[in-house]
Amino acid sequence: MIHSAQASEDDVQPSSDASKEAIAVYQNAGKAFALIEEHRTPPDPKAYALWYAYAAGEDTRVVERVDQLLKNKTPLSDYDIDSIYQELLLPDTGQAATQSIGGAIEKEIESVLGIIEQSVSSNVTYQASLNDVETRLPAASSGGGLASLVSRLVSDNRRMIDTTKQLSQGLSESQKQLATLHQELEEVRNQCMRDPLTAIANRRAFDDRLEEEISHAFASGSKLCLAMADIDLFKQVNDSFGHQTGDSVLKMFAQCIKGNIKGHDMVARIGGEEFGIILPQTDVVSAYNLLVAIKSELKGSEVPVEGDPTRIARVTASFGVARLEAGMTLRGLVEQADKYLYEAKKAGRDKVKAQGL
Repeated sequence: MIHSAQASEDDVQPSSDASKEAIAVYQNAGKAFALIEEHRTPPDPKAYALWYAYAAGEDTRVVERVDQLLKNKTPLSDYDIDSIYQELLLPDTGQAATQSIGGAIEKEIESVLGIIEQSVSSNVTYQASLNDVETRLPAASSGGGLASLVSRLVSDNRRMIDTTKQLSQGLSESQKQLATLHQELEEVRNQCMRDPLTAIANRRAFDDRLEEEISHAFASGSKLCLAMADIDLFKQVNDSFGHQTGDSVLKMFAQCIKGNIKGHDMVARIGGEEFGIILPQTDVVSAYNLLVAIKSELKGSEVPVEGDPTRIARVTASFGVARLEAGMTLRGLVEQADKYLYEAKKAGRDKVKAQGL
C-alpha cells in the first residue's frame, strides 16, 4: 500500500510551495509507517515522531543516533525510542526561560560594570582635584587663598561622598537582583529535571543520575541495582475512574516509593505509569526486599475517585530489578531491569522479579 501511495504522490504536480510541502509531509509519513513496520517498533506517537524525523532527515542528530543503534544490528527498544524522543524531539520548555534569565543576568552585569566604571572615573576626578590643591597650597599664603582651597576641598569631598553613596546603592541593588536571578535560574533548572505531575525526578534527571552512579560503581567497585516499576492495568484505571483519578494514583505511587527509599536512592517517573528506582550500594536481595515492601504498601492503599468519594480506586504494581555487572552500559542495565519487569507482568502482575532470585 505504501508503494501505491508513493506512485499516486509522484503523479501529482505541485502548483505551489505549500503543496510541495504537503506532499513531502505525506511521503515522510508513509516512510515513517514503513519504518515502524520494518523495525517492529510499537506504533505509538513517540515511535512515529522518531521515524518521521528520521525519514525527513532534517535533524541530523536523530539520524546519526538511529543509524548508530541500527549499526549494532539490534532492534530499537522502548528505552531507545523514549531516550531519543525526550532528548532530541520533545520541546525544551526550560530553554526559553533559561535564555530569558541569562539575558537579564547579562544586562545586570553590564550595569555593575557601568557602576564600576563610573566609580573609577569619579576617583580619578577626585584625585586630580586633590593633586591640584596640593600644587596650589604652597603659594596660598594669604588667608583668602587658603579659605578658597579649603572650600574647594570641602565641596569636592561632599561631591565624592554623594557619588560613593549612589554607587554603593546601585551595587547593592544589582547584588540583590543578581541573587534573585540566580535563584530563578536554579528553579528553572530544577523544574527541567522534575516531573510536573508527581514532583519527583523526570527522565532526564534519571538518565543523568544513572550514568553518574554507573561510573561511580565501576570506579569504586561498589554495588548498584536498578528497579523498574509499572502500575498494573493503568489504562483501566483511567477508563473506569477518569484521568484525574489516574493522576492521583500516579502521585500516590510516586510518594509511596519515595517514602520507602533513603540516602542516595532515587525514584524518577520515566514516562506514563513507569517509574525507575536507582539503588546505589545495594545488593539484589536487599533491593528485592525493598520492592516487596513497596508493592505490599501500594496494594493496601486507597485513592478516592475524583467527583465521587464513595468510590475507591485500588491498584497494584509490578517490579523488575537488575544488578550492574562488569561491562554493562546504561542501556544494558535498563533493558535488564525491563526484562524482569516484563517477567513480573507475565507471571500475573503484582509481582517482583529480580536477577538471580
